[in-house]
Amino acid sequence: MIQPLQIAVKESVPQLRALQKKHPSRFNVLQMLILIKQQGPLSKKSLSFLTGCSDKSIHIWRSRYLKEGIDSLLTENRGGTKKAKITGDVAGKLRDRLYDPKGGFRSFIEIQQWLLNEFSIDMDYHAVNKYVKRKFGAKLKVSRKSHVQKSPADEAVFKKPVRKI
Repeated sequence: MIQPLQIAVKESVPQLRALQKKHPSRFNVLQMLILIKQQGPLSKKSLSFLTGCSDKSIHIWRSRYLKEGIDSLLTENRGGTKKAKITGDVAGKLRDRLYDPKGGFRSFIEIQQWLLNEFSIDMDYHAVNKYVKRKFGAKLKVSRKSHVQKSPADEAVFKKPVRKI
């Protein structure tokens, strides 16, 4: 029978638990190291069963730990390299226009056209929709509760009690 890969975990269990709290996204990786430290060398199958991760992930994590150490396991190297199309000043102008009761937008298509005409930013409809909802919480299809040009004097006339004769 093939023996499991021998890995000497240099860190102590309390150190690994502290790292789990500090790096919650790397919880399973550190849990694998804790299991190896506590129970000795374990096979890929048993580690994948105990951590709930795939055999391939366990294989990658163990080989990275052997070659590069724990620092390479704790680094996040996922995406995030795409530059945002809407910059800070454009977002400020968009916010001002969204919160303006008289000059606001009526649809996301109108926002899309405004970005294209004013700032030459060509964005997909769904990207504009998600951006505006995520950043500003705007819901453009919901009608306003009261009319924008409503006069407070006219409103007071309707609120006066009527005398009964």
